[in-house]
Amino acid sequence: MAKVIYRDTRGIQRTQVLNNITRIGRHPEQDIQILDRVVSKEHALIERNIEGHFVVRDGGSRNGTYLNGQLLDAPQLLHNGDAISVGATDLIFQEDPTDRRSQNKVTIHTDELESHVRNRIAQNISARFLPESQISDTTALRQDYEKLRIAHELGQSIGVETDLDILLEKILEKAFEIFPADHGVILLRLEGTDRLVPMVVRGRTEQVHVGDVRISRTILNEVIEEKQAVLSSDAMMDSRFSGAHSIILGNIRSTMSVPLLLDEQILGVIHLDSKVASGAFTEKDLEILSGFARQAAMLIEHHRLLKQMESEILAREKLHRLLSPQLVEEVVSGRLELKKGGELRRATVMFADIRNFTSYSERHEPQQVVELLNEYFELMVDVIFKYEGTLDKFIGDEIMAVWGAPISHPDDTERAVRCALEMQQILHTFNANRQDAQGHTLSIGIGLNTGEVVAGYMGSTKSMNYTVMGDAVNTASRICASAGPGEVVVGQSTFAEVTNLVTSEKLPPTRLKGKREHVDLYRLRGLRTRPVHPTLRNLT
Repeated sequence: MAKVIYRDTRGIQRTQVLNNITRIGRHPEQDIQILDRVVSKEHALIERNIEGHFVVRDGGSRNGTYLNGQLLDAPQLLHNGDAISVGATDLIFQEDPTDRRSQNKVTIHTDELESHVRNRIAQNISARFLPESQISDTTALRQDYEKLRIAHELGQSIGVETDLDILLEKILEKAFEIFPADHGVILLRLEGTDRLVPMVVRGRTEQVHVGDVRISRTILNEVIEEKQAVLSSDAMMDSRFSGAHSIILGNIRSTMSVPLLLDEQILGVIHLDSKVASGAFTEKDLEILSGFARQAAMLIEHHRLLKQMESEILAREKLHRLLSPQLVEEVVSGRLELKKGGELRRATVMFADIRNFTSYSERHEPQQVVELLNEYFELMVDVIFKYEGTLDKFIGDEIMAVWGAPISHPDDTERAVRCALEMQQILHTFNANRQDAQGHTLSIGIGLNTGEVVAGYMGSTKSMNYTVMGDAVNTASRICASAGPGEVVVGQSTFAEVTNLVTSEKLPPTRLKGKREHVDLYRLRGLRTRPVHPTLRNLT
């Protein structure tokens, strides 16, 4: 088993068992996520090569990947104890030298053949499964029955297996029960490439070291290109593979290779060979192994889809914290693109702060305060999502929301204003239903401002969140501070976009904290009576 050991940004030691491809980067979908600002979203990867060894390569990162202190400029073979440096994180590569799989080596030899590879395998009717009425040899019947029995057991055992490595191991384990093979290899195609990678390599018994398993590229080419199984009763004598160096060097006398085929797509190859038995495999064996392969291909695809679903579920969970359910589905389906990084966007920012909450907290038990806040936040967030805003964060008892990032609409400012006014209405109803014995109610001041912001994943190496920053954000916070209980106050840039939508009152020029000049602010009283904007008809 190969793995890397590292400490995450909180100092906690982690161990990651390596798959055929292990991706490293800042993005949450990477196998190893490193929350470091100097680490790229897809920084580096470790992959198993065709010979079963692991190599590390840089993924086109901005700041590079280092191996034992040296900058990588090409893929490098990993050895036990090597240190891979990604940003400030060191990942130590470890491989158990006693691990059978790490010792086994699969070599695909390129053979120079003068003759054209034949497209079809000769059919021998005596080697096929005959109708019951034509069977006279009871010994052959018993042998066939035993093969089919084991094949049936395999079908039952792998049909419920969700771990890909265990699934492939079971296939080879059952294959050795049925067929007189010396070696077995299952190779899978790396997604998005034409490369075949050996996933499982084993000999007839677990105790036997397989060593160097040689597979002829000629055989693989026929399996992949023709999408059909290849059987050679004596590979050293088979005219299709005459001159195939891997067969001659490996003293291979019988081979059987079948494609893992799903809807005309090659997912991989199952390969068995025998060094001692000429004619070790028959056409019946090929049919049984092909049946294995068809079922295995479906399960491999099922496993891939499960992984994809898990990834989408995680993506949904993260997006649900930011976006409304409708927008989450749009992003996950690919109909909307959610760009990450420091983008300049025009947005409307809203802050909503509970007034006199400190004194309220002093007069109530902490549990009561928490329950009240949770109810309040639930109601307010529902309104924000109704108008397809982005929930940026909770700051104590304050809510920060954004319209225009990461998803923008042509009427974001109007949506934000409608949301703010409705939040005040919702809170009024909330207070009427929950007024306590002392007559205490909640009141909020809301401030909005529109302008240029920088949007993206920001924070420290220990915690990164999607947010917006800039003067427009700071101004929105200052406007909120100037709003009284039950008020919605907006800046000049916001008011200019909703003048015909609202009834309002212009406030005296106000000096906001941190601003050198006075600014014009407007207190919104409500909505004018007019036709609803087409893009908002479904919201009213």
